[in-house]
Order: sequence, then structure tokens, then C-alpha cells
Amino acid sequence: MTEDIKNVTRTGLILAVTLILQGLRLVIPIPPQVSMFVVGSLVNACLIVAVLTVGRRAGLVVAACTPVFAWLEGMLPFFPFVFPVALGNSFYVWAAWRWQRYGLPAFCGGSLGKAAILYGSFYLLFACIAFPPAVRHMLLFAMSWPQVVTGVIGAVIGREVSRFAASRPE
Repeated sequence: MTEDIKNVTRTGLILAVTLILQGLRLVIPIPPQVSMFVVGSLVNACLIVAVLTVGRRAGLVVAACTPVFAWLEGMLPFFPFVFPVALGNSFYVWAAWRWQRYGLPAFCGGSLGKAAILYGSFYLLFACIAFPPAVRHMLLFAMSWPQVVTGVIGAVIGREVSRFAASRPE
């Protein structure tokens, strides 16, 4: 197989695993607050695995697809929310790819940047589109500091999974 075919196949497999993990909240009765941290960390781990094992493009594919499926699953209640989430995920992927040689501190910076993009984007959206205050507050909370926590946890898990994957023969 050519390297391109291997990369496309690996990207597809990582995307499939990511979407399965993201869909866990639909089949396992987990409180939303717990789900946000568990599922968010696992999705971020998959983003890191995609970047570290396949490359930046793979991470960007997963980063762009996951919010679309979150909307289809009902986790994002309004279609325009897909775009800021994809942008935040893409920044997280880019930061992991660009600064991976600096290790965990770089991933923490990527998590902070992702949270800032998500919070700022949602804040701007809510300034333009009227939403019920309870929904607005819940979403702004979910797009703030929990994104930093799930980003760092995801980075730690993703790095370990990537190291394990790198040590395995093809």
C-alpha cells in the first residue's frame, strides 16, 4: 500500500473511533456534567492521536467532522454552533501539530486557545442571535474552563496512546 492510502485509512479509523466515543453519551446514561468531561477528554485524545500518528490533515478532518455529528446527535442545538466548535478543534489540532516537540506545555496552550476561541465565538453568536438565557449560560459554561480541562486530559491520553501505537510494528 502507498503511504497516502495508509494515511487515509488511519484517518478514517481514527474518525470512526472518535464518533463512536462521542456517541457514548447517547447509549450510556451519564449525567451531562460527567459526560462533558469524559466524552470531551476522549474526543480530544482522538484529535491528538490523529495529529501525532497520521499528521495535521488527519487531525483537521476529525476536528471538522466531530461537531457535525454532535449536531446530528443533538448535542449542539443549533447548526451554526458547528462552525465555532470546528474552529476551536482545528486550533487545538494545529497547536498540537505545530508545537508537539514542546510536549505537554504546548498542549496546555492549545487547550487554552481552544477554550478562548470557543467561548469568544459563542459569546459573539449570542450577541447576534437571541437564545433563552438558561441555554446561553449552559453553553457558555461548557465552552469555557471545562475545555481547558478536557483538552489537557485528552492530550495526556492521546500522547500515551500515540506512543503505544508508534511502538507497535505495522
